[in-house]
Amino acid sequence: MSAHDHAGHHGHVHVPRSTWDKLGIFASAACLVHCLALPLLIPLLPALALVPHTGVHALLLLPIIGLSLLALLPGYRRHRSRFVGVAALAGIALCTIAVGAEALFHIESLDVPFTVAGGMLLVGAHVANLRRMRSQTCLSECPA
Repeated sequence: MSAHDHAGHHGHVHVPRSTWDKLGIFASAACLVHCLALPLLIPLLPALALVPHTGVHALLLLPIIGLSLLALLPGYRRHRSRFVGVAALAGIALCTIAVGAEALFHIESLDVPFTVAGGMLLVGAHVANLRRMRSQTCLSECPA
């Protein structure tokens, strides 16, 4: 296929909606791995202790929110799944609270449980969004 085959009406490259969900799943899973693995890695790699943990979480939070909005809002508008909407909002809220509590109030005890719960909710929202979008696409395009 040529580059023109993938271009939209205005010469923009078309990114399939499922790509945003897959990137969202990857980003949320990376955040989970980071959150769960970092306490184990710090004693093994003293250089990691120099990286501010709060800064890393804030940097991870921004693409997670962006990818969630890119993937989940268009999907939600189409399928109106309450699970996807509630799971996404709750996941973003929990991750944001974890970052905010640590950065603003130096409350580190919320970090792991809120980030893990938020990440799991976001992964679940993206997976459910992918499934609902695929089933709706098949219902409207597949032969009976």
